[in-house]
Amino acid sequence: MAEKKEKIGIQKHIRITDNEINRQIERVMELPEYQSYNQVINDALFYGLPVLCDKLFGNAEPLEEFTPPLQSQSSFGGLDEKSFDVIVRLLKETVLNLTINKSILSSLFHGKCLEYKGCKVNAENFEQGLVSDTPDYLSEYELSGLKKMRR
Repeated sequence: MAEKKEKIGIQKHIRITDNEINRQIERVMELPEYQSYNQVINDALFYGLPVLCDKLFGNAEPLEEFTPPLQSQSSFGGLDEKSFDVIVRLLKETVLNLTINKSILSSLFHGKCLEYKGCKVNAENFEQGLVSDTPDYLSEYELSGLKKMRR
């Protein structure tokens, strides 16, 4: 007698016509743990199909008992809110240090340019950071880089 083979990985094609469901799928796809539409649909079926079957074939229970366990709002990817606070604080500190370095290097650049031009560098302006503007040749490069990062 031939044994019945278990069907694994059957390919089915579906058409989703509800815009709200499509928006929800796209939203879930933005999460790093979801790499494919198949993964989203399989999880949706895993959590939702038992509810549908119970409703259609009896033993219907309240929907709340079948809602999937959501990640708590205070954690994501194994990190809790405290960890995010530390990361944000360290990023802010890094940005502050980079800004200070940029200002000092720009001041040195402008001071050296003035010296090359035979001009005397005003020490007070130098100390007060009044010559710390980003050099013109780097301003456009910096702006285009920032625009690219925001896309």
